[in-house]
Amino acid sequence: MSRQLVMALALAGSIIVAGCSPAAPPPPPPGPAADAPEDITAVNAVREAFMKAYVAGDAEAIGGLYTADAISEPNNQPTLQGRDAIVASLKSMFEQVSIQLVLTPDQTRTLGDVGLDRGTYTVTVTPKAGAPPTTAQGRYLVLLVKEADGNWKVWRDMDNAAGASPPAVEAGR
Repeated sequence: MSRQLVMALALAGSIIVAGCSPAAPPPPPPGPAADAPEDITAVNAVREAFMKAYVAGDAEAIGGLYTADAISEPNNQPTLQGRDAIVASLKSMFEQVSIQLVLTPDQTRTLGDVGLDRGTYTVTVTPKAGAPPTTAQGRYLVLLVKEADGNWKVWRDMDNAAGASPPAVEAGR
């Protein structure tokens, strides 16, 4: 065989073998968006609406910020399961007191349809019966979900008062 014929057969064989090789797998689909600006803006808006409704004493407006199956774990209170229980508890509280609330976020994050808002709060409670107001500070953690309609809702929340540190234990005790 001539050298040119051997080269042509070798080239043809290489092309046939290459054509039979499996194709490279497609790249994986992109993961959920982390901290998308529109999601962070929406979570911030939920926090602002929460503060505004709290100061207004509007339990129904606050309830509208929660999912139907939400769980709230307020400081020194029983766990509230479901939007209806949260609204009922708030109505009872707002009958007795007026609230000034400031939430200061330390961390706001989202990943796809899940978000969190963590920070500190200052709350001033004024009894409607005329007793002097009291002010407390603490921490909060809120988990949110983006519902099918694109609205962010509170799914879980927890707060705890920032109390005094326990006394130091002396060595040897």
